[in-house]
Amino acid sequence: MSSFNIPNHALNLAAGLSRIQTSTDAVTTRISSGQRLDRPSRDVADTGLAAKLDSQQLRFGAVEVNLQNGVSRMQVTSSHLDTLSRVITRLSEIATLGKNAVQSASERALYAEETSQLLGQLRQTIGGPQAQIGGTSGVVSPLGQFDGAELFGSGNAETLAIGLEANEQLKLPVLDFRTGPLAAVFRQDATGAFTFKIDGSGAISELGAALDQISEAQAQVGSVQSRLEFAAGVATTARTNQEAALAVIRDADIAVETTLKARLQILSEGHTAMLAQARDASAKLLPLLSRN
Repeated sequence: MSSFNIPNHALNLAAGLSRIQTSTDAVTTRISSGQRLDRPSRDVADTGLAAKLDSQQLRFGAVEVNLQNGVSRMQVTSSHLDTLSRVITRLSEIATLGKNAVQSASERALYAEETSQLLGQLRQTIGGPQAQIGGTSGVVSPLGQFDGAELFGSGNAETLAIGLEANEQLKLPVLDFRTGPLAAVFRQDATGAFTFKIDGSGAISELGAALDQISEAQAQVGSVQSRLEFAAGVATTARTNQEAALAVIRDADIAVETTLKARLQILSEGHTAMLAQARDASAKLLPLLSRN
């Protein structure tokens, strides 16, 4: 009686062979692509987690751009502060040299010309509207800029996102040099003449106060730059670790998949041989049945 079930056995073998081929195709796809999550239905939870990690990776990239821009801005600001400090220091030197009674009028005239040029450098670097820095006109586009933003004016502190969380933010320092001791050094009167007098009795103390203002700004910039560099290191480490976690979730284990493919190939060959035997048996049985 079992002989009459040969066609059914052949159909079952064919169905099994089809399932094996489908699994083989899936394994081949995973091996060739290197992706374990070849389709969402394979692992719903990990597919969702991988999508979330992908989003975080893009945000980490944006954070790193923010940090790089922040560090660049602090470096540019620090460079300008060094220049301002050197200018004030040189003015202090000139103020001291000017208190030399044996100097000739021509020598004093040279110092006066250098002083005017240095004060002009301060004014062009810091800039500002006429209402703040005086003169016949303001300095609309000062040298102290970064990406179009003025570095030494007043205003609200700019915020920089340095992490993925909403509270991971850093406020950049506001360095207002258009008020205070430094502004008093390069301010001009209505005729465009500088109000600061290098040979005045209070010149050295005024320059000292201006230098203190610059030194305080340098300390602020240095602390922010240190924080940005530390945050950049943290962000890079976090992103690297997350990339490793994402690889574990998404990447195929080639050794496991190759072993599975070899197993499926053996099963496929066995099913193919058995299916051939079943068809051969059916072919031999039909003539006998027709004679009967």
